[in-house]
Amino acid sequence: MHLNELLSPARCLVPLPASTLADAGLLLVEALVGDGAVDDPDRLRERVEDARPEDVLGYGHRGFVLHYRTDAAPALAVAVGVAARPVCREFGEGDEPQCARVVAVVISPRREAARHLQVVSALGQLFQRPAATASLEAAGSAPDLMAASGWAEVALEPQLTVRDIMSERPRSIGADAPLRSAVMDMRRSGVGALPVVDDENRVIGLLSERELLRHLLTHYLPRAGGPRTGGPSGAAGRRTVRDVMTRQVLCVSPHQPLAEVASLMLNKDVERVPVVRDGILVGFLTRGDIVRNLIGS
Repeated sequence: MHLNELLSPARCLVPLPASTLADAGLLLVEALVGDGAVDDPDRLRERVEDARPEDVLGYGHRGFVLHYRTDAAPALAVAVGVAARPVCREFGEGDEPQCARVVAVVISPRREAARHLQVVSALGQLFQRPAATASLEAAGSAPDLMAASGWAEVALEPQLTVRDIMSERPRSIGADAPLRSAVMDMRRSGVGALPVVDDENRVIGLLSERELLRHLLTHYLPRAGGPRTGGPSGAAGRRTVRDVMTRQVLCVSPHQPLAEVASLMLNKDVERVPVVRDGILVGFLTRGDIVRNLIGS
């Protein structure tokens, strides 16, 4: 199945008469309402007005995906528009806005969480391909947009894969980095683990709270009656990530079925896994990612 099979002329706005990303999103929502894709329009509008940052995905200057999970929609629906001029997403003061001409809106009920993620992921893949996006931008009408060649470049997977949920471009660290620096990095970024990579970004280990706790038990928290073997100064304070990380790392592929990987994580009692392609780190997946994406809020 390809993305254009989810479209209809009434859900394609060419040109999209909007000057801001927010206006573009509202116009596409109204197109879905007008085409009968929404049971409770007011509820959907409230959901859009209360949108969170994670509801908006930007792909360079090629496109935006605004996606909302709401029971105001009886089934998954997609609307796409192409503005005559780029619409922009504003960030904080001093940051350059992100602008693009193509905007997609995805709505779906909560029970279709897996399908929702597949469609959002497929749109993301589409917008990462300059030639595909160019074919959408060249459309002069709704039928032209539906017939654009770019849609055929991305097919929906028959089932949810790791790529649909993983965090892309994850934080990582080198094996020779000071352990204290790694811990501070984990605290500042709010992550529970860091993949350890070599100079070619190949995964060679994992530093997680589990390894750190084991290290603390050995060197900082001597058991009752036992000798204190270390402390924050001296040799213990000069330890590197290599000294503490585990080298036994379960890595998965972005194309593996999510159900298979989730089962593997449960059976092996693994909280998180690096995602690799040809040995190169391309993502990170945690149990929390799976729960949040499939259940959501």
